[in-house]
Amino acid sequence: MLTFFYDPEKLRENPHVYNVDRRSLLLRTDFRIKLFKLWKCGKTPEIAEELSNAGLGPDLVGNDYISILTAQFKNSGYPFPKKSEADINPRLISDNPLLASEKFMLSGRSFNGIVVSKVFEMELFRSYPEISLEEGIQRAGLDPLDVGYQRIRKIAKDFEDQAARINGYTKYDDMGYDQDAYPDYNDSFEKMFTDIKAHPYVKVYDGNSITMADFFYNEACLLSGIEIETLFAVYELNPEWFTDRNRMIVSAKLSTWIPTETRISVFDEKVMNIWTNRIKLMSELVQKGLEDIGCDMGGRSIEERRRIALWVDALPRDPWGKYTTRTILEIIGLPKSTYYELLHNENYGKGADRRKHRDDEDILLIRQVVEYKGYKKGYRQISMMMKSVTGNEMSPHRVMMLMRRYGMRTGIRKPSKNRKAMKELMSRNGKPNTLFRRFKLHRPNEVRLTDVTYLDYGNDLRAYGSACIDPVTSKLICFVVSENNDLQLALDTLAAMDEYPAKNGGIIHSDQGILYFTDDFQKAVKDRDLIQSMSRRGNCWDNAPQESFFGHFKDECDYKKCSNLEELRACIDDYRLYYNQERHMWDRLKMTPDEYEEYLSGLSDEEFGKYMSAEEEKYRKKKDAAAKKAVETAKGNRRKRADAVKGDNDETCEE
Repeated sequence: MLTFFYDPEKLRENPHVYNVDRRSLLLRTDFRIKLFKLWKCGKTPEIAEELSNAGLGPDLVGNDYISILTAQFKNSGYPFPKKSEADINPRLISDNPLLASEKFMLSGRSFNGIVVSKVFEMELFRSYPEISLEEGIQRAGLDPLDVGYQRIRKIAKDFEDQAARINGYTKYDDMGYDQDAYPDYNDSFEKMFTDIKAHPYVKVYDGNSITMADFFYNEACLLSGIEIETLFAVYELNPEWFTDRNRMIVSAKLSTWIPTETRISVFDEKVMNIWTNRIKLMSELVQKGLEDIGCDMGGRSIEERRRIALWVDALPRDPWGKYTTRTILEIIGLPKSTYYELLHNENYGKGADRRKHRDDEDILLIRQVVEYKGYKKGYRQISMMMKSVTGNEMSPHRVMMLMRRYGMRTGIRKPSKNRKAMKELMSRNGKPNTLFRRFKLHRPNEVRLTDVTYLDYGNDLRAYGSACIDPVTSKLICFVVSENNDLQLALDTLAAMDEYPAKNGGIIHSDQGILYFTDDFQKAVKDRDLIQSMSRRGNCWDNAPQESFFGHFKDECDYKKCSNLEELRACIDDYRLYYNQERHMWDRLKMTPDEYEEYLSGLSDEEFGKYMSAEEEKYRKKKDAAAKKAVETAKGNRRKRADAVKGDNDETCEE
C-alpha cells in the first residue's frame, strides 16, 4: 500500500538521494546527518520541513517515511557513509563523533561500519551491569543516541555471553558446560531447544543459529514492511531465540525474497493460530494503508485522484465482504459520485483548461476594442464598446480581470510610481513566515518579536514605541521611543536588542511594516546573524504575543500623564523593569519573565524534551480547535446567506 505512489525515477533526480528502488530509499549521508541532528534535538516537525524543502515531501516519499527514518536513527545511531561517499568526502568519516572520540573504530574486515574498541569495551565491561551501558557511554563523553540502539544491544549481548563463559558454563555440552552445577539453566535450554525444533516454520536449528523454511518466507514476504519484532509475534517466535546476525539474515531475505511454490504441509493448532494472527495483522495493514492513501485527498490533483479511482476499480473483490468498494471509498475519503466521474468522465476536472481557452479568446476581443480608432480606453469604456465593436458582451469586472492577468495596460489612470516602487520593494525583500505561530516551541533567546505602536500622551502629543519581546519567556528585551515612525526607530530597536542579544541563527519576527522591508534594516538583521521572518499580510495573529504585550502595557502603564518625551521614556524604562522582574505570568508557572527564563535554562536536555513535548501537544490542540472553529464559522456564514436569500425570495413572492 505505502509504495503505491513511489516514483523511483523522479526520486533518483533529487541531489539528496543516494539510492532508491521500489522497496527502499537511502538519502545521502551529509543530508541524513543534518536530519539526525534535528531528531536528537526533538525537532521532528523540522525534519518534515527539511524534507519538503529538499523536494522530498509526503507526495514522493510517503506519509510514513519520517517514522521509518527516525526508527533508523534510533537503531543505527550517527549516520555512517557508504564507501563511495567517503572517498568523495572524507570528512564524513573524520567528523564522526564516535571515531573522533577514539572509543570506536572502523571495522577491520571491510568498509562496513563502526565497532567498539577493545580498550573501551573492557572499560564498560568492568563496571557492567552495576553501571548501565548508556550511563557508561555518557560518562565517556559520548551520546548514546550517536552510538545507536542496535550497537548498544550487541555490546550488552556480548557482555552476557562473556559473563556466562567466565562463570564456567556455555550453551553447549561439548564446550565444558557443567550440567550439575546449573540444572535450572540446563532445563530452560533444553526446553528452548525443543520448542525451536518443534516450530513448524523452523527448518534447521543447530543450537546456535536458526534457519527458517522457504514457506515461512513465502508467507512473511507479504508482511516485509513491518518491524521484525511484530513479525516474530505473528509467527509465535520468541525474539530471544534469534541472535542479531539471525535477525539481519531474516530481514535481508524477506526484502529480496521471490515467492516459490513451496507450501507448509502440516496443519496443526499452532499453524492455524499463526494464520489467524496473519489475517488479523494483514487486515490492520490494509486499513492503515487505505487511511494513508486517503491522507489529504482533497489536496491531491485530479490526475492523482483518477489514478486512485482506477486502482480501487481494479482491486479484486473481497470474498468476505468487509472491504467493499463503498467501504474503501469511505476510508480513503473519496466521494462515490466523484469516484464514478473519475472513472467514466474524461472531461472531469478539466474545467481549468476550458476556462483558459475561453480567456485566450476573450483577451483577443479586448485587444480589438483597445485598438479601435487608437484612442485610450479604460476598462469600463472597453466593456461598454464591446458589443458595438465585436458583437459580444463582457462585464467590466471580467475586462479588468483579464487585462491584469495578461499584463495589458491602457494608459488611463496610471498607477502611482511611489506605490509601484513600494510594491517592488515588498516583493523583493519580503520574507516568509518561518515562525508559524510556534511561539513557545523554542529555547529562550532563540526568537525575537518586534512591532511599533503609537503612544498618545500629554497635551495632544504623539510618540511611537518600538518594542521587542522573547515569546518563550515573554521577557521585554527593549522598548525604544521616538517622535517619528521611521527607519531610524527600527534600527535603534536592533541596536537596543544588542544589550541582550539573541543566539546566532535566531529568528526575528515582525509584521509587514514597510520599515522591515528596507535594505538597511535587512542588512542590519543579517549582520547580527539573525533570520528574518514576517507575518502574513493583514494577519495580526502571526505576531500575537507582541500585540498582546502592547495591550497589557497600555492597560497597566499610566504613560498618558507624561508631559514630554523624556518623562515618557523614563516611565517606560520603569515599566520594563517591573514587567521583567516583578510582574507574574499566569501561563508561565506564575513566574516573572526573568524567573521563567532562569527556570528553562536550568532544565536538563531530558527535562526540556518533556517540556517541549507538552508544549507541542498544546500547540496541536489549539491548532485543531482553531481549524474546527473556522469550519463552523464558514458553515454559519453559509446558513446566514442562505437564510437571507430565502427571505428576499419570500418578500418577492408576497409582493
